[in-house]
Amino acid sequence: MARLARVLIAYFVLAGLTQAGADPVVLEDFETLAGWQARAKSAAFKQADSAAVGKGAIRVTLPGMVFKQLSKRPLEGSAAWDRYEGLSFWVKGDGSDLFGSVAIGPRPAGYYSYVCYFPLKNTEWHKVTVAWEDLVPEGQYDPIGTYGALPPSGITAVRFGSRWRIYFNNAKMPKHTYCIDQIQIEEKVEKPGPVPKPRPFSEVVDLLKAKKKVHIVCMGDSITAGTGLADRDKERYAVRMQELLREWLGYDDIICESRAVGGARLTDARAWTPRDFVGEPPDLVTILYGYNDKSSAYTKDYFKRSLNDYIDRIARKTQGKTAILPLATIPGTGPRFVMMDDYADAVRETAKERGLACFDLQKVFKAIGRDKIESYFHDQAHPNAEGHQIIADAIVTFLVKSAGITTPKPKPKAKAAVLPGKEHAWSFEPNDKQWLVKSDEIALSQEKASSGKTALKFLMKAKAKAHRCAYSPAFAVSQGQRYRIEAKTFCSDVTSGTIGIYACAYTNAKAEGSPDIKSVRSASNMTGRWEALKGDFTVPTGAVALKILVWSRSDSVGTFYVDDVKVIPQ
Repeated sequence: MARLARVLIAYFVLAGLTQAGADPVVLEDFETLAGWQARAKSAAFKQADSAAVGKGAIRVTLPGMVFKQLSKRPLEGSAAWDRYEGLSFWVKGDGSDLFGSVAIGPRPAGYYSYVCYFPLKNTEWHKVTVAWEDLVPEGQYDPIGTYGALPPSGITAVRFGSRWRIYFNNAKMPKHTYCIDQIQIEEKVEKPGPVPKPRPFSEVVDLLKAKKKVHIVCMGDSITAGTGLADRDKERYAVRMQELLREWLGYDDIICESRAVGGARLTDARAWTPRDFVGEPPDLVTILYGYNDKSSAYTKDYFKRSLNDYIDRIARKTQGKTAILPLATIPGTGPRFVMMDDYADAVRETAKERGLACFDLQKVFKAIGRDKIESYFHDQAHPNAEGHQIIADAIVTFLVKSAGITTPKPKPKAKAAVLPGKEHAWSFEPNDKQWLVKSDEIALSQEKASSGKTALKFLMKAKAKAHRCAYSPAFAVSQGQRYRIEAKTFCSDVTSGTIGIYACAYTNAKAEGSPDIKSVRSASNMTGRWEALKGDFTVPTGAVALKILVWSRSDSVGTFYVDDVKVIPQ
């Protein structure tokens, strides 16, 4: 801190003597690593083996966060920083295809933090310079240095890494390392160039009509990634789109892929643009975000501004070689059926104002109706396999019709005959078959019951080392069978954790080994009333036995009851 103060004092003295050619302001020179901290077991730092400037540099290992609070409050005289135009730092990557990040703001993470991403492919020291405009806000606030936003003089913290531990399609983010040296504020920085117009959508559908190579990338959050699907790599809508397009148009040179990340907001997508569009630009990118933005209480206005900025960043990164197709934000179930409406409007408005094609995916799901939409979702946010098929069918039909292709849509393949399923029910009365209980905190109780006199009680006085589980007796099923799974829960005082109903499918008749587990529905923790949980489940390929699982996460605290579990053939 003393060294930083000396550097800044020298700078301000120099600034007072001359009106031009001001020196950069050094935020951190890494001659020592005093004050640096790591957050998360996977994060670490140490002195680098070499330096780009001076004698010291830092080497960080991620995922996780490595950060330093440079000062507790803005330094005296730092108002002069506000006329500066950007940030620079020296980087030495680990040679991987991953990207590192630097974030700045008043705190290592939280309000008014701004981030940029950079490739780690280069294993030699090289300087990276970033204009303020290229730094992306990590929350609902405007770019650094703009009207009403944080000015550069408010920078008092630096961070490497982020909260993210997952990558494309929710894959675990690999371990990566990089070295950083000499972070400083620059007086003059080359600003981003003008935004080129995205590639016309008509050119892409013409490629489809001519049966030429087409590459489509689907960007989005956990909905696009396929969270909750039994086999995400086969069932997410990007995969289904590729299969249907190839079959319908009669050629295989069509690639549809997802680069989605569960939990992402448009603010994250904006920052990840350098990472997500590396190499040859795709012909078309679809955009479907909103659920997590809404969970963060972002306004329609900010969502719309984020979408516009994201489109600008994609257009710049791809040099206008990629067509952009925004998808109107889909509704969820329950209150989210109507809460997402303003975002869908924002998408349609943005596309119209920019002259972009737009596919109204919201309209497709709204047509299903609020009373029926749950059949195509496995929770409030995530479509199930049938829901993903609806998305794929709708987008592909839009693409084909936009191309003026009159080839009839392929008829669905005939499904193999499915044996009729049998109904199973448990009301937890003494004469019911005993469920397998894997916790001494679970027992039959006559304190509460939805029907009869008895229910299954979970009494969780404190967090536990393991999850609390109760399994139904196994029963025979056949692949392709579809069931409605129902249960009733009563939460009297659950204060933390998660509880829910799951289906466990096994590939052997004795229900042994590791099951394919799928969430049916989570409880809302509504206290003082019985809550009906229900969801549809299709028996996956190869499964011959099924168990119903009532599950409470290890960190759950409180009491809840389960009664009247039913498995009803559809």
